[in-house]
Amino acid sequence: MIRNRVLAVGVAAALSLTACGGGASKDDPYGLETAGTIEAAVSTDQPPFASASKAGAPQGYIVDITNEVAKRLKLKVNYKASTVPAALQGLTSGQYDLAASGLGVTAERQKQVSFTKALYWSTTAVVTRTDESASQVTDFRGKQVGVVTGTVQEAFIAQKMTGARKVQFPNQNAAVSQLLSGNLDAFVVGGPDAEAYLKQYKKLKIATSAPVDHPTSMAVQKKNTKFLQAVDAQLTAMVGDGTFLRLYKKWFTEAPADDLVSVWPALKSQLGS
Repeated sequence: MIRNRVLAVGVAAALSLTACGGGASKDDPYGLETAGTIEAAVSTDQPPFASASKAGAPQGYIVDITNEVAKRLKLKVNYKASTVPAALQGLTSGQYDLAASGLGVTAERQKQVSFTKALYWSTTAVVTRTDESASQVTDFRGKQVGVVTGTVQEAFIAQKMTGARKVQFPNQNAAVSQLLSGNLDAFVVGGPDAEAYLKQYKKLKIATSAPVDHPTSMAVQKKNTKFLQAVDAQLTAMVGDGTFLRLYKKWFTEAPADDLVSVWPALKSQLGS
């Protein structure tokens, strides 16, 4: 039995779930752990990809995408709050069917899990307080720079911020809290997440940012090719009928990056270019 706090679509509830198999069958064509239901891990400290409403229910771009895919596949979704590392580990252990968070697609992660087609193309942002003078990645030598454990931003600090003193956190909210209180000099996070925090806290700014060389996506169990194919097929349909772009515009003000449009050429005509 898997006992976890489950965030059902739109409602938070504590449920006791039994993980059952992963092989596709007539009654379960997608090889899900629970037939008819997507067990989805979600990191609710990733605005605008995923966050928690005042009632505790998951919301955000990735959540909307997941809900739409599930509706089209005639499946339910059980959202379970999780960190990114725990979500990826939960996929490999059969606890989850989907990591419904904004995940950077890296070669190392691809050894563990499979990724859906691209949902976003991000940037990496170095967030500081407005009174911080540093404005380049090289300005943070000897400074305390926060990052969430297990994220792709750890590699950014190691490769781009030589001499910075990395401080790891279990989630974004904890890092932002320490940044605001003056215990950190900077926090490295995805660009859209950074923009969301700037809207909440006027004392924060983006000191510098850089493009990334990989897409943002969701992850599924490596063995479950049936489910991956089904999700990608629905994403393709959503791009084709305009649903994908509608959901994108709901959560982002900037146009999709050229790299994302290259993955989904149909977006080009929808964007009017």
